[in-house]
Amino acid sequence: MKNNLNTVQLKRNGFLPQRQKDLFSMRIGITGGQIDATHLRALADAAEKYGDGYVHITSRQGIEIPFINLNDTDAARCDMDNANIRAGVAGKRVRAVVACQGDQVCNHGLIDAQKIAQRLDNLYFGADVPYKFKIGITGCPSACLKPQENDLGIMGTVHPEWNKATCTECGVCIKRCKANTITKSGNSIRIDKDRCILCGECILACKKDSMQAEKIGYTIFVGGKVGRFPREGTKLVELFDLEKVYSIVDRTIDLYCKNGRERERLGDVIDRIGIDAFKKETLVED
Repeated sequence: MKNNLNTVQLKRNGFLPQRQKDLFSMRIGITGGQIDATHLRALADAAEKYGDGYVHITSRQGIEIPFINLNDTDAARCDMDNANIRAGVAGKRVRAVVACQGDQVCNHGLIDAQKIAQRLDNLYFGADVPYKFKIGITGCPSACLKPQENDLGIMGTVHPEWNKATCTECGVCIKRCKANTITKSGNSIRIDKDRCILCGECILACKKDSMQAEKIGYTIFVGGKVGRFPREGTKLVELFDLEKVYSIVDRTIDLYCKNGRERERLGDVIDRIGIDAFKKETLVED
């Protein structure tokens, strides 16, 4: 099979040029940092057969196999297709969604980050956009997946409430609260809702179920990025319902496609059109 020397097509097949002539790093498309053992074995075989015998774990939970010769790119991609391993993406496209393990594994997780990541990845992975678009999903305000550093970040949050009937006044919730929002007055516990960071640590700490979840929801950040000119994401909504979150994601990507200019990230669009205009377009009630 004759190799396609078109750089754009090589990138679409997941091959990124290295600094060495005619050598490429093959990027693999992974959702939420999860890959099964069968695929891992196929990647190990490919690294030994076509690369330099190792894989590189990227900062966004991806895998790349470096040192693949141009003449081997077609064969390597064919092996990946046969193993049902998709190509990663580069350039002006929606990148693979990153996510923590969420409430299915982590004690602190408030939402099923992996399930949300899979749904969003199925909908948007590889879609053409004005520059690049990155989505990060984190299970709680510990923010392991840094939602504020993504074009769109989703974070699990919970509003705690105190149940007096089961409380033994042990004070564990007060000690555990990292934001110092819980105080005791007499035999009453007070939660300062304005200072609460919605992390749920008080709920996790209480062994008597005196601290309970009044509402578990989703907080969305938009416009974040790292790189040469980092920008912290703007908090768009807090404690939203999941179906509304999906609607906001869809409207956000649509707005970006309609308004983004050449090499302009979502945060640049927000800075240019204003956050009020952005909210008007993305927070419309269905």
